[in-house]
Amino acid sequence: MPYFVRARTYLRYAEEEFRRGHFEEAFLLAAKAIWALVQVEAPKEKPEPERLLAELERAAEPEVARFFRRGWERFREGPSAEEARELASSALRWAREILSPILGPSL
Repeated sequence: MPYFVRARTYLRYAEEEFRRGHFEEAFLLAAKAIWALVQVEAPKEKPEPERLLAELERAAEPEVARFFRRGWERFREGPSAEEARELASSALRWAREILSPILGPSL
């Protein structure tokens, strides 16, 4: 599957998990959507969160990579429900912005 299809698919999954209230999963899937942009071939195994976040530095601007690294640290510390929701929401915004050239026009 081409990288852009994987990226869009991960973003769609992230949005679905966000709607279900699974904010940590939505956060990681948003990161994975951005990460997928630099994956020429489909990965043979699911990347661990730490590896995924480290590789975001190749896929995104430093500011974005820092946001995801710090956000993941907060998830590991156990954020409040509201903070988890805000982190996931911000992650989705970043992913949508970065993927906007391949997402097409909004409906």
